[in-house]
Amino acid sequence: MGKVKRLYDSVRWRKARIWWLNSHPLCVMCLQQGRDTAATVIDHIIPHNDDYEKFWDSNNWQSLCASCHSGVKQMQELHGYSQAAGVDGQPIDKNHPWNRGRGGQNLYSSGDD
Repeated sequence: MGKVKRLYDSVRWRKARIWWLNSHPLCVMCLQQGRDTAATVIDHIIPHNDDYEKFWDSNNWQSLCASCHSGVKQMQELHGYSQAAGVDGQPIDKNHPWNRGRGGQNLYSSGDD
């Protein structure tokens, strides 16, 4: 992680982080669960795996709170789906086993999307 650690410690990253979090101040995972939580972390949606281009691709960034980044997101990467649930208790990830066999239907949405 030496090369990537240097990227996270760079002035460019610190400036990009401030800009991103000012532009996207709320945790996207908390929002999906009906909560407004301040984001403190820029997460790479698809892990960059030391790929410089993926690291700097802001289309691959999302704002997360520290709790979601270290908990929900890590579980998502481990299992291949998010275990987060909406306000009704239903899994919000269409890839969650609960939603499999339902055509990938996200039970949290109204179906009118």
